[in-house]
Amino acid sequence: MLGFSLSVLLSLSLMKFWGESLIFLMVLTAMMLMWSCDFGASKVGALFELDSVSWSLIILSLWVVILAVMASLSVNQMNQSSDLFMFTSMSLLLALLSSFALNDYLLFYLSFETSLIPVFVLILGWGYQPERVQAGIYMLFYTVTASLPLLVMLLVTKISGGSGYMHMLSHTGDYSVMYYFFFLAAFLVKFPMYIVHLWLPKAHVEAPVAGSMLLAGVLLKLGGYGMVRVLSLLGGLPSVISSMLVSLSLWGGFMVSISCLRLMDMKSLIACSSVVHMSGCIGSLVIMSEWGLKGAVCLMVAHGLCSSGLFYLTYVVYSRTHSRSMLVSKGLLNIMPSISLWWFLLLSVNMAAPPSLNLLGELSIIIGLVSWSKLSVVMLGLMSFFSAAYSLYLYSLSQHGQYLFSKGGLHSGYMVEYLILVLHWAPVNFLILNSSYILS
Repeated sequence: MLGFSLSVLLSLSLMKFWGESLIFLMVLTAMMLMWSCDFGASKVGALFELDSVSWSLIILSLWVVILAVMASLSVNQMNQSSDLFMFTSMSLLLALLSSFALNDYLLFYLSFETSLIPVFVLILGWGYQPERVQAGIYMLFYTVTASLPLLVMLLVTKISGGSGYMHMLSHTGDYSVMYYFFFLAAFLVKFPMYIVHLWLPKAHVEAPVAGSMLLAGVLLKLGGYGMVRVLSLLGGLPSVISSMLVSLSLWGGFMVSISCLRLMDMKSLIACSSVVHMSGCIGSLVIMSEWGLKGAVCLMVAHGLCSSGLFYLTYVVYSRTHSRSMLVSKGLLNIMPSISLWWFLLLSVNMAAPPSLNLLGELSIIIGLVSWSKLSVVMLGLMSFFSAAYSLYLYSLSQHGQYLFSKGGLHSGYMVEYLILVLHWAPVNFLILNSSYILS
């Protein structure tokens, strides 16, 4: 049923039926939400298998793609190759759903790499600056180079084991450090981990609003999903490697959170905050604890909605002031008070204020990492403090101060802008009422 629905979506997008494609996508998402799932291994075909992790990320993918298409209505209104834009978005959705649903490692790798192509097309086709070509190549260079060793290891595993089935027994043994590195490098770059994160701010700055929303909302989560699947195949990591990865990710999250306090570009700051949040997810997944896994999945879903909403707010400001710099786009509280309210609400979610799902995810991650090593509480405390610091820094510098009179009069917002912001904020706060949906 899902494959047939996506085929219809691709056909509608090619026939330039923008509104019909969006409505059909909303209906498909409603049907997926109503489809009852017992969160065990739910067989849906010979090649497809869903559990609670893949189910949560599939729903997130559908939701974020709908919001990204709604946020890009100007592409259709200005006729900026709107049919190609819709086809690219639906192709990306198909690659994402295939990645989360397939139960064969090689097919997962194929769809995992295929998802880069639509994002590359979005950046090159609808980006804002001439540097978008460099940003797209930068992204491909990092991700493809790191994923080639993974392809070799998956082929070796399939030849030695005779099957690429994801839920088979783990391969435990006395392997070298390079063996684990080849398996994990592709996912650590996609997450991204500190040191290999430099492609992310550049890609976000040059991407259009849909590209930024999809990149932060769903594509980063492919790295976490891949780590869940590969670590179960490896049967966990040796203590030396896991200690090194946890230490590097927590230290990197702390360093990036400090560097956020000196950034003036709104998009760069929000992109770097994604690195901070995902560093906790990396550490909690590496230790292979139940609290860590549940917290990582919970935070990935919450961060996907929160960061997507923040990138959309940046686009709203950019469409009015034609600048992402907080030195130019400041004093917005005086001229766009209603949008300032949504800045406050989404940045509160970003700093894990209650009752958001981010709080549940971060608490679970902290419990998992502190139970693994009590020393990690120092870096986790510093990361939490500076996460709140750069969120307050972004809000105060952009909303307060003297706005530039050269910008002229600005209206507070259209109805569709508030609708998109509500659809970002409401799930991340109301899912806490049924957290067993994520933590099952």
